[in-house]
Amino acid sequence: MGGIKPEDLTEARIMYESIIIRLACPKATQSDIEALNANIDSAEEARQSSNFTQRIQRHIEFHRILARIAGNSIMVVIMNGVLDIKVRFLQTAGPYDNTFVTSSRRRFMKHFAARNADAAVVEMEALLKRLHELYLSRLLVQQNTAAKSKVNRPVEM
Repeated sequence: MGGIKPEDLTEARIMYESIIIRLACPKATQSDIEALNANIDSAEEARQSSNFTQRIQRHIEFHRILARIAGNSIMVVIMNGVLDIKVRFLQTAGPYDNTFVTSSRRRFMKHFAARNADAAVVEMEALLKRLHELYLSRLLVQQNTAAKSKVNRPVEM
C-alpha cells in the first residue's frame, strides 16, 4: 500500500463518514433506509456462508450507499477513493471474524432512521475504530508469520 498507513486510512474514514452521515441523515428516504437495511442483510448472509469477497463487497457498498444519500458528488468521489484503498487493505488482511459488524450496523440504522445523526456518527466511529484494531492485529500476525518463515528458511550454499 506504499506510504498509506492504516492509521491514516481510519482517520480519513472517520472524518469523511462523519460528514457523510450528517449530510445523509436528514435526506434519507424510506427507500434509502430500506436499501441500507437490505445491504446489512446481504452482508450477514455472505458472512454466514463464509464468502469473504462478497462480504467485503457488501460492507463497502454500505458506505457507498451512504455517500450517495448524502447527495454531494464531491463526497461520493472522495469516499469512493478512500473505499478503494480500504478494499486493498481488506484483501491484504484476509478473512477475519467480524460478527460484531451486523449488530453495530443495526444500532447505526436505528439512529439513522430516527434522524439522530450525532448518535449515528458515534456508532459508526466506534465500529471503524474496532475494525481498525482488528485489521492491525491481522496484519501483525501476517508480518510475524512472514518474518518467522524467513528465519526458519535453510541457507542455500
